[in-house]
Amino acid sequence: MISFEEYTYTVTDRFLRYVKIDTQSDPNSATIPSTAKQKNLSKILVEELKAMGIADAELDEFGYVYATIPSNT
Repeated sequence: MISFEEYTYTVTDRFLRYVKIDTQSDPNSATIPSTAKQKNLSKILVEELKAMGIADAELDEFGYVYATIPSNT
C-alpha cells in the first residue's frame, strides 16, 4: 500500500494515462454502459484507489466507481 503523499504520478501524468484509454460509447446500444470497454478507465481507477489503501473501492455493473475516503480531521 502506498500513501497519498507517496503517490508518484502528477495530475498531468494521470491525465495523460487516462486519455489514452479507449472509452468510446456505442450510440446504438441499449445497455449501460453502451460498450464493455467503457469500464476500462473505471477498473484502473479502482486499482489506483486500492493501491493508495482505499480498501472498499469497487466498480459496479454500470461502471460507477465507489470508495470511502476518511476525513483527515
